[in-house]
Amino acid sequence: MAKKSSSLFWTILNLAVGVMLAVGGIWALQGGGDFAAKALKGLSSGDMSKILGIVFGVIELLSGIFIILQLFIGDRMGQLGTILKLIIVIVWAVAIVIADILNGNFGNFLSWLYTFAGHLIVLAALLVTRD
Repeated sequence: MAKKSSSLFWTILNLAVGVMLAVGGIWALQGGGDFAAKALKGLSSGDMSKILGIVFGVIELLSGIFIILQLFIGDRMGQLGTILKLIIVIVWAVAIVIADILNGNFGNFLSWLYTFAGHLIVLAALLVTRD
């Protein structure tokens, strides 16, 4: 029984991360973006910011689709999915350091801590789900 519930947990987590990345990618391609896309775009300005947003949006979208597809067809994407996911993990980690730690609003500590914890949960989910 524990194996079935564990398998269900990993399936739900992979589905959630895949959908989150796919939606974040679509959102970034529309000019917005999730936490990582906004942090990445904030590192530059003008056209470079738009280009970074589009590139990261495509990476997020493809990675999300690959994670969802792996649930149904297995790992048939080869190393491309692994490379894309590694890029996303690195960008999320850098975004957490820059936005939450270096530029964090510590005035309202509980609000900051809650946001920081949420970002760490997403990073952990990215790290433990399938490549």
